[in-house]
Amino acid sequence: MSNPRPRSRSCARSIVDILAAGALALCAFSTHASDVSPQRLLHTDSEPQNWLTYYGNYKGWRYSELSQVNTDNVKDLTVKWTFLPGAEEDFQTTPIVVDGVMYIATPKNTVYALDATNGKILWRHDHKLPDNMPVQLWGPSKSRGVSVSGNQVFLATGDGQIIALDAKTGSENWHTVAADYKAGNGFIQPPLIVGDLAIVGTFTAEIATRGFVAAYNVHTGKQAWRFDTIPGPGQPGHETWAGDSWKHGCGPVILPPTYDADMDLIYFGVGNPCPMWNGDVRKGDNLYTNSIVALHPETGRLEWYHQLIPHGVWDLDTFGEVVLVNTRINGRPVRAALQAGKSGYFYAIDRTEGQFLYAKPFVSRITWAKGLDDEGRPIPGVVPGDTTQTLCPGAVSGGKSWNQTAYSPKLDYYFIPAGEVCDNVKQAEVSPTAKPGDLILGGKFESAKGSGGSLTAFDVKTGQPVWKYNSPFPMRSSVLATAGGLLFTGDLESDVLAFDAANGKVLWKFPAGSMPQSSITYSVNGKQYVAVGVGWGQVLANFLPAYMPELAKVPRGSVLLVFALPD
Repeated sequence: MSNPRPRSRSCARSIVDILAAGALALCAFSTHASDVSPQRLLHTDSEPQNWLTYYGNYKGWRYSELSQVNTDNVKDLTVKWTFLPGAEEDFQTTPIVVDGVMYIATPKNTVYALDATNGKILWRHDHKLPDNMPVQLWGPSKSRGVSVSGNQVFLATGDGQIIALDAKTGSENWHTVAADYKAGNGFIQPPLIVGDLAIVGTFTAEIATRGFVAAYNVHTGKQAWRFDTIPGPGQPGHETWAGDSWKHGCGPVILPPTYDADMDLIYFGVGNPCPMWNGDVRKGDNLYTNSIVALHPETGRLEWYHQLIPHGVWDLDTFGEVVLVNTRINGRPVRAALQAGKSGYFYAIDRTEGQFLYAKPFVSRITWAKGLDDEGRPIPGVVPGDTTQTLCPGAVSGGKSWNQTAYSPKLDYYFIPAGEVCDNVKQAEVSPTAKPGDLILGGKFESAKGSGGSLTAFDVKTGQPVWKYNSPFPMRSSVLATAGGLLFTGDLESDVLAFDAANGKVLWKFPAGSMPQSSITYSVNGKQYVAVGVGWGQVLANFLPAYMPELAKVPRGSVLLVFALPD
């Protein structure tokens, strides 16, 4: 529940080979990106030709004002260039584009700078991960991209480092060891840059550790502050953990925060407590797991939190992106924070104080809760126990996972990709103590029969659906909205899809060969491009074919596809 707190407020170069800290500078020329100032990050809407932040803007919209590609001509899109990052899986990167230069990260933490018009490599930086990474269920690591600020590119690595690279050469400026990967803490998200700070949270998964969000000076790498997602002794919220269970309570943060510059607050979602399916050893609400949290970016001071699922025992993380919109609800203007997660509900929270506004289901079947009370707290339904229970949505492929939603300010619509899949879960005993790095699930699961997915447009003012597209498989691609009236996403049948955002009609389809993950749009010299990262693997590819045999034939491996209209 809410806990409101008082507010306080280009340079030309010949071809060179530079081998420095694993970075190879192959070529840099006059189209190289200029410095990205804090003012540019604040006003990304004024330069839609670029994609300067993970979500396209600080608000988390995944929306572009570009309209050269639109509902009338999207059918004419053709592939302009491709880039193969190697034999890597689960290619979840969101490219960053700055003045004609694209920066991407591969799942294994290699960073490339590319000419955004043709894919030519400008430089490459390899970060070698340790051989003793705690692989567990999810693979040794993955990276969802990089961030930019000034003349630097920032990579947060699976082995717990923050690395600053020179944007023109790829050489390392500094690195900071920020998390203990052996204990289960590492990074899969790029940092959020606010002023002189790079803010990033740790991915704990279901490994015995406790997560945190911290800020690092972009010039030196020095830590400025740290907020523990599992409060320790003396910290507010510690009383919500029984005994020593806080020491291995997890609380992952897997996506970058969003930022309201007017209120000077950052917002992020926190995932599950551990063990996932057995809460007997961690009595209490288990703050700040399954919560939306608002912090002051300069100090890390807590402004408010809203816990969506107290004492979660369903593995229904609320780690999704927090989308910031100004709208009208019940006839009054509201600064809302929207979030859709694995629970099958999407929430609207007043982002000034954390008050619950509404929650609406976006999947057809929910069994874990009988509903929500007036404060948005769940009324428990099916709870894992000694006998197998069917939980809907399922944790692996039900609801919405890491893949992002999109928001169109032109329509005031919120677009949610979802999986309509359930899991059969049986609780397992867990030790009251755990060693750092231990996998602590607290249960066993297998996916229930049946599959399906959807992409739904919701009217933000009412929370009511406007249109819905149904798929035979879970929709596990992020969504991109544009001023051209389009939505771009993908499906597990390996198609890149473009929809009419107003009515959900499919306008264009392209066979990508594997599952599309995240897409962006940008322009160079007046030409609009759409870039789509393609390639699945790791957790989805390992689990889904067991009960969706058709997916066993989907190829692994990765490719970046870049489309444009014919010349």
